[in-house]
Amino acid sequence: MASSASTPVREFAARGTNGLWVCSLPDGTRDDVIRDSCRDCSFSTYSEDGSHFAWVNSSGISVVRTADRQKLQSHSFPRTAGLVFSPKGTFLAAWEPYNAARKGATDADHNLRVWNVSTGECVASYIQKKFDGWQPLWTPDEQVCSRMVTGEVHFFSGGAPTGAPVQKLRAENITAYSISPSPGPYYVATHQASTKGGPAFVRLYRYPGFETILANRSVFKCDRLKVRWNRQGTAFLGITSVEVDTTGASYYGEQHLQYLDATGTNCMVALSKKGAVYSVDWHPNGREFCVIYGLMPAKATLFNSKCEPVFEFGNGPRNVISYNSHGTVICLAGFGNLPGHMEFWNREKLQLVSKYQAVDSTYFHWAPDGEHFLTATTAPRLRQGNGYKVWHYSGREVAAWSVASDSEELWEVQWQPVPHGSFAAKPVIGVQASVSQEQKQKPAVYRPPGARGTTSTLKLHEKELPKVVGAAAAATAAKADDGKALSKSAQKNKRRREAKGKEDGTSSAASAAPGSLTQAQRDAVAMATCLTAPPSSGVLAGATTAENEKKIRALRKKLQQVDKLKAQKAEGKQLESNQLEKLKGEADLLRQIEELSVAS
Repeated sequence: MASSASTPVREFAARGTNGLWVCSLPDGTRDDVIRDSCRDCSFSTYSEDGSHFAWVNSSGISVVRTADRQKLQSHSFPRTAGLVFSPKGTFLAAWEPYNAARKGATDADHNLRVWNVSTGECVASYIQKKFDGWQPLWTPDEQVCSRMVTGEVHFFSGGAPTGAPVQKLRAENITAYSISPSPGPYYVATHQASTKGGPAFVRLYRYPGFETILANRSVFKCDRLKVRWNRQGTAFLGITSVEVDTTGASYYGEQHLQYLDATGTNCMVALSKKGAVYSVDWHPNGREFCVIYGLMPAKATLFNSKCEPVFEFGNGPRNVISYNSHGTVICLAGFGNLPGHMEFWNREKLQLVSKYQAVDSTYFHWAPDGEHFLTATTAPRLRQGNGYKVWHYSGREVAAWSVASDSEELWEVQWQPVPHGSFAAKPVIGVQASVSQEQKQKPAVYRPPGARGTTSTLKLHEKELPKVVGAAAAATAAKADDGKALSKSAQKNKRRREAKGKEDGTSSAASAAPGSLTQAQRDAVAMATCLTAPPSSGVLAGATTAENEKKIRALRKKLQQVDKLKAQKAEGKQLESNQLEKLKGEADLLRQIEELSVAS
């Protein structure tokens, strides 16, 4: 199915026990060309620009050009456990587990190979024993290729990792690195493990001047680093983590979020709730990011490029945050061991527009058009009820498929990538009916008469509502304060201050012109006036009468208890010593009531 020039085709690939197939929207129609019925398709991937597609089965690797569905090549590499294309689809790298039993390995035994996709020629091959960090990394223009070699990073020119490296990045205990997605200049992020109880280091370099460190963070609790670049490649967020939380507070270990950019700025992002960092995503413009973090129910917070909180989405059962391709809609969701609730927010207005549930889902991903997305239940995370659904973010289900029996499994689904700008941004939908109904005011819970009119301190659920925070919240509060009208009590206090000023014939802050004081100052003066003003005799008399009536009610309750004890004694019931003492105090209670009644 070739895509039209005006509307690119939105397609996705699925892989499971039924083999491999490709489907297209709007109705999920299956492609008849890219189809493999082999039940052991172990891996599949698209190139970053979506121009090529490759998969692995028991026969080896197959590569197809997506535009015309032409099969370009196949390679006998059946044990392949990893595939990756270069950014423009020029090269394909594959890794298979290393056979340590073989000695005197030759080129035929190399387990990491790189092919030219157009010619099928193997341009490079190596022995790569570990799976971690096996992938060669390219710059977006494929001018530079790199790979990790025994504690240092080698850089090659020309796109293929062959020949002598033109540059090397040597750093003590380097365990991982990442290249920015910027077309130039190129930046490299590294993780250097701690030694002898010292800190680990997260660093940023500019290629090829590795003598200068642009930004550096020393972190004591950092066994691993997960890097998330912004689209421009000028800054990244690093999730530093240790496998075990020594405090025992979290099953997921301990995580922190670091920020580094090309200007040299580096800091730890201050998160307002302790717990794991579940998900991080950048806005496509690279000037803000959103984080889901903390013990469940997790918090979701929007930060600006200065790592200052801008907006909090409240808390809830969430572990996924994702912007659509245009940055106009934000999805907050909870999958895996969470119930699958999804919230979609209008980024510009910071308004919830739709909310619904995808039960038992383990996977979520936006379509390139920024309107649709995939959810799926896949094995081995869940082996029952496997299948996928395509949705519109309004809540409308577009396409769905599920396995025919519980013996079948779905392993993977993935959208075909397209170049940025292939789909135009559309206006965000309005608030859907499901959200409007949920936001209707619920009837107030019952409160006993004695507790009415007071603030409850009991919290059944730790529920936090969405709110603006930081500098934006302060500006909003100041604006609201300036435009707020005086309350009735404030107006009464104002008149009292003005009258007192006229009687004394003196000028004071209380009699100042209303426009010369801010609302906060006016309220402070009113409070001081109420506290320092001497109470009138009428007020004192009223307070005394109210206090006496309160004591009389308490004494009458005690008399009622005495009457009950007298009735029990008349029935022949044996009373205890403290109950007999209450009976003896009846006369005293009557005397106190009479005295208080006279005083009132």
